[in-house]
Amino acid sequence: MSNIENEIKILLNLFDSAKFDILISKAKKLIKKAPEYLILYNILGSAYQNIGDLKLAKEIFIKGYKMEPNNIAIMNNLANVHKNIGEIELSESLFKKIIEKKPDYINAYVNYGNLKRDNNDFEFAIDLYSKALKINSQIPAVLYSLALAYQGLGKFDLAIDYAKKTLEIKPKFTQADMLISQSKKYQAGDLHYEGMNSKKDNLILNDEQKTNLFFALAKAEEDMGLIEKSFNNLDIANSTRRKSLNFNINNETAFFNQLTNIFTKIDLSQKFINNIEKRKIIFILGMPRSGTSLVEQIITSHSSVFGAGELPQLSRIVKTKLMINDNLSEENIFNLVKNEDFTNQLRTDYYNYLKRFNSSKPFITDKAPLNFRWIGFIKILFPNSKIIHCLRNPKDNCLSIFKNFFEGGLDFGYNQKELGTYYNLYLDLMNFWEEQFPNTIYNAQYEKIIEDPENEIKNMIKFCDLDWEEDCLKFYNNKTPIKTLSTAQARKPIYKSSKNSFEKFAPYLRDLNKLI
Repeated sequence: MSNIENEIKILLNLFDSAKFDILISKAKKLIKKAPEYLILYNILGSAYQNIGDLKLAKEIFIKGYKMEPNNIAIMNNLANVHKNIGEIELSESLFKKIIEKKPDYINAYVNYGNLKRDNNDFEFAIDLYSKALKINSQIPAVLYSLALAYQGLGKFDLAIDYAKKTLEIKPKFTQADMLISQSKKYQAGDLHYEGMNSKKDNLILNDEQKTNLFFALAKAEEDMGLIEKSFNNLDIANSTRRKSLNFNINNETAFFNQLTNIFTKIDLSQKFINNIEKRKIIFILGMPRSGTSLVEQIITSHSSVFGAGELPQLSRIVKTKLMINDNLSEENIFNLVKNEDFTNQLRTDYYNYLKRFNSSKPFITDKAPLNFRWIGFIKILFPNSKIIHCLRNPKDNCLSIFKNFFEGGLDFGYNQKELGTYYNLYLDLMNFWEEQFPNTIYNAQYEKIIEDPENEIKNMIKFCDLDWEEDCLKFYNNKTPIKTLSTAQARKPIYKSSKNSFEKFAPYLRDLNKLI
């Protein structure tokens, strides 16, 4: 084996160990030494993708693509980056090209299906996953993708069926266990619960597999009223997840302070005008697990509203255009207020992202909960938008976060003290926005919606400047796909069992109890 091949092997081991910083440093040096090795571009680009630097990932993959335009792996990686950046046409074009060149390349069907699922075109996604399944019915990722798609459509029996098929092939694919647990209610003697316990005792699992399994066990045990057991497994799940994270709550405190300090200096009484597009956006935000999915289901039951779900685009714009090295740029934010061309550029970036949904409805929802951080930017960029702030009993809200595994974010949620601290930061920031923008943010209180749904729903619809439609009261019939943990709950009529759910876990949540 040559020296270069040895070094490539080292890079692949670093990739498998998720040591991306070391990998990137070594790969950059190796590309200078041996620029003709295409695999280096795939490895380096994938490393950048894993740390979230999509711009650099795209640059690297394009270099590789230019070297060898017919290389399927580099085409697939580049198509994925286009997808994640929001360059949908470029992504779709590449996926079609791959399938044309290599009709049995399963990754292209799955990734293209994921693109369609992201765009709420679930039927198209299912068709692509099904084609992949015909090529090879034994690939867990394909079966799991089908399970996710059917769960998003509220077809829970099919979702569970495909998740079980995933586990038959790969018992350690514990994401499928978690999907099953979210899609059903457990009773004593449940076979899936017994199977999960057996897996816990007999399989050697990595931390991610363990985290998924213990969250799933905790959900099953809560359903069966085994609260102490449920909490013990929750504790293991959260602590296992927390130790894998590079997170410091003090950075969040500093960031929230920086945000309010900058907005205190801005004259927010001036009139901001958006002449780019007339379509009205309804931002549904608040803490995760505060009722945002329920509120979106209610509002998108209206014939004039398209439900886009949790969109990453506003956060992406703030991070790429208004921040430098994870810090807000005061200069760029002041420029946003003063420079209409810059403001319009950011608006256009957001509206271009919405084109992926191909909807002509005059209203569209963006239900990314953590957009509560960006209310000041929403007011500048989209002055005609509506903001609905979902809030819930703080203890119930925090418990619901603590009970769930959130892929790709919410690092504050896996430790009671950090969760309580973050919740208080959120409350302080929402009070700040309410002072800055009085009487323009609608507070949708979860408990009020449960107790008096008709009046609360009518008030919400009126706030959005929509005419009343009776279908909004029958939101549980809404076929809008749901891509969040709340997919099962938001498809049910109003129920009260989640109210005061904190009480049964209260003896085990002392750290959280002290803070909220």
